[in-house]
Amino acid sequence: MSQQAYVGLTKRTFQQALVQLLKQDYGLLGSRRILEMLAQDVQQLAEQFYPAAERLSSGWLVFTGTKASGAKAYLGQEAGDHTLVTLAWPILLPEDMAALTRLPEGQAGRQQWLQDRVVRLIEYGLNHPDGPVLLTLADLGAMLNLTTTQVSQLLQAARNQTGQPLPTKGHYFDQGMRPTHKAEIIALYEQGLDETDIARHSGHAASSVGRYIRDYERVKLLLSRATPADHISTLVGLQPSVVDAYVKLVEQYHPDLISITKTPS
Repeated sequence: MSQQAYVGLTKRTFQQALVQLLKQDYGLLGSRRILEMLAQDVQQLAEQFYPAAERLSSGWLVFTGTKASGAKAYLGQEAGDHTLVTLAWPILLPEDMAALTRLPEGQAGRQQWLQDRVVRLIEYGLNHPDGPVLLTLADLGAMLNLTTTQVSQLLQAARNQTGQPLPTKGHYFDQGMRPTHKAEIIALYEQGLDETDIARHSGHAASSVGRYIRDYERVKLLLSRATPADHISTLVGLQPSVVDAYVKLVEQYHPDLISITKTPS
């Protein structure tokens, strides 16, 4: 993924939250009562974005995520246009430190250690009383000092192991908390199941499963050949919205292919 993936991180500021508050809840300013309410909300936002340090435990990080609410994201919408929620997140807990002393030799042990922490962060946001609160791949990468590709790979391994969707912000605002038919079928396909097993697990006709997989593979092939995403619709005879859905799935499972299409010529 390009540096644009991190642009949303810069939009989650106290100032942006105040602007959004004014846009949503204070269309008309005038009465003293409204101004008093505004002052109270601003104070609450300040306390949320700048919590007292002594309230935090070692290993926790104050970070702003996005509440899982509102409609599907639209073209041109900025990250700060969503409802923002600032929480203290459990980045590095005592059990993580203890696990380091027990890691087996080799890369696999460290990958599992990182994967467990990624899953914990996502589940912490989903289950928080002020949530569900979502993070992007870029958020998770910044929090754990990983690339977005590394985070994507860890998440995919975790989804395969647990069978849970573990939604990021992009997944939620694209398709909600529940996966679409395409996402469900491709998730099973990427786990290595054949079409017959996928049809049985998903409850879809084998012909539909086969069509989803063939379309997904065609889009993936064109992306691997550095075909711009906006050209694929014409080449494969699919609606742009359908192609966009497959591109997002390829980005989820094979982020390296997306980076190929974004490489400057």
